[in-house]
Amino acid sequence: MNEFLHPVDDAVIKNLAANCSAKSMFQATHFLKSSIPQNALFEMAVLGIIEDRYKPEYKGCSMAPDKVRREFYALIKPRSELKIVDLGNIHAGNSLSDTHFAMKQILAPLLKQKTVVLIIGGSQDLIAAQYAAYEGLNQNMNLLLVDSKMDLQTNENFLETNYLPRIISHDPGYLFNITQAGYQSYFVEPETYDAFERMNFDMMRLGSLRNNMQEVEPYCRNANMIGFSMQAIRSADAPGQYSPSPNGFSGEEACQLCRYAGMSNDVLSAGFYDLNPTYDTNNITASLLAQMLWYFVEGYTNRRNDYPAAESNDYIIYRTTSKNLTHEVVFYKSVLTNRWWMEVPYPKERSTHEGKFLVPCSYKDYQTAQNDELPDKWMKTFQKL
Repeated sequence: MNEFLHPVDDAVIKNLAANCSAKSMFQATHFLKSSIPQNALFEMAVLGIIEDRYKPEYKGCSMAPDKVRREFYALIKPRSELKIVDLGNIHAGNSLSDTHFAMKQILAPLLKQKTVVLIIGGSQDLIAAQYAAYEGLNQNMNLLLVDSKMDLQTNENFLETNYLPRIISHDPGYLFNITQAGYQSYFVEPETYDAFERMNFDMMRLGSLRNNMQEVEPYCRNANMIGFSMQAIRSADAPGQYSPSPNGFSGEEACQLCRYAGMSNDVLSAGFYDLNPTYDTNNITASLLAQMLWYFVEGYTNRRNDYPAAESNDYIIYRTTSKNLTHEVVFYKSVLTNRWWMEVPYPKERSTHEGKFLVPCSYKDYQTAQNDELPDKWMKTFQKL
């Protein structure tokens, strides 16, 4: 695996050593210089991707990893003895597909040993390689994608230019759900929206999220991987992107989302793409991404194993029934974290599974069921089981 890795440049490390305090993230991080020790147990890894050939407009994204490192490692570490390793960078291969292959080869063993990986640099096409690295885990995948657009257009050579069709058509198939968070309606073709609806994927419009950012937490909790495009953030807070938009998440909202993602017990990788230092102003976008990473790490240190377990007194069960609902909807609320789940039954006519499927949800979903309506999460999950 190490044949694809190039250590962080000595000049970058020396600069960090000279400028970072004793309580900084830099002091909490081991920088890989050769091979990864076989017995080393790191909880989290940082990986840079030196690649910008996806499309001409992304030229410059290859500079992102070291720009972000300079900002991230200067931040004060959270109140935790977290073991982090910086693996260095994957350099661009002879072709873009070579870079994708190297990324998959590096990520796969890390994911298998449950090391959480933070990926920095490159463009959003690398999300397909990030997803492919989960192939050997033999589990159904839930993706949370944060982007202002939904890259499912098929009016061009989509297998080369859009990553979502490659994920959806990946063989073997292990995709269960995609949640698209922060999309902006004027960037999304109606056909793309309809396709997401037909596949029972979840879509969260920017406006609805900004009114209540807490509603994204159950989707983060349910995710196995995060793909975050910096183009989801408004230009005032993230100027370092090729196609900036005046609308988008604020920096504070992006950090809040990353904290939720870090708190998820199931998220094993989070990739942050489309940061282009060529367009950045005073390293504002690199600084914001560094703070987003910090909030992910801080969220990770606050992970709680509060998934409802049999014969446990750590949660309260609520049952909702009415004349209008065809199914009883059972909710679980953790008394430790106040987080919610709901039961979804396996359809007897098309499933060999028995019992119930638990889905992370929010108090708002419980209120919906109380009002004699099936929550949207319940319906979409039931259709996919």
